[in-house]
Amino acid sequence: MVKLRMLVLLLTALLSFTAASAITNRASAGEQLVGRSVTLAGRKMSCGKADIMIDRDLPSEGGAGDTVLILNPNMLNQQPPIVRLFVFKHECGHITVGDSELDADCYAVNYGVREGWLDRKGLNQVCDSFEGAPETDTHPSAKRRCANLDRCFAKAMAGKTLKAPAPVPAVAPPSTTASIHAAAPPPPEPKPATGQAKVLSAWRCADPLDVNTNGSDPIGHVIKKDAERAEHCR
Repeated sequence: MVKLRMLVLLLTALLSFTAASAITNRASAGEQLVGRSVTLAGRKMSCGKADIMIDRDLPSEGGAGDTVLILNPNMLNQQPPIVRLFVFKHECGHITVGDSELDADCYAVNYGVREGWLDRKGLNQVCDSFEGAPETDTHPSAKRRCANLDRCFAKAMAGKTLKAPAPVPAVAPPSTTASIHAAAPPPPEPKPATGQAKVLSAWRCADPLDVNTNGSDPIGHVIKKDAERAEHCR
């Protein structure tokens, strides 16, 4: 009787351990919410109110939806530090300016120049990361993206160089009327998100992987869409 009871207890403990291991493995393979900021290449990065998620199964360095930015740290860590920062700002650009890859690239360039981490060498590294990819239905060719990067970078650098210092207001004599100061034009409004949440972009056209497309993995859906529209992404 005692031996039978000990055997039952042993089997119960073994089953509990097996179940716990299965749950842990399943959780580690899924997405992980990290909040609204993440450290990349030694910099704390955020994208407004967008949630940031980590997904090591994502077949791309990054992806974006209406209100979420997803990163694959395994693939990001294979890129130079500047490219990691650029990927983040590119995906943030999709959330802000829409699904245009070229507009999102310009968005990232403007922030990189403004924040001081993007120079010509870094821009060349970003261009190299496109790996000469051809045009697809969802992504411009690497050649088009690199030419667009050059235009955006030149414009951003020119704006930074030509920016005049703030003028010192003159003291008007008592007899004159008050000066009228023209207000600076407001920044362009981001395109509003309409309808239900949708996937806007993945960083690159990727080879098809076994991803969940039943509605719970929207980034996986857009990667699959890329692969279906272009059998040869490279």
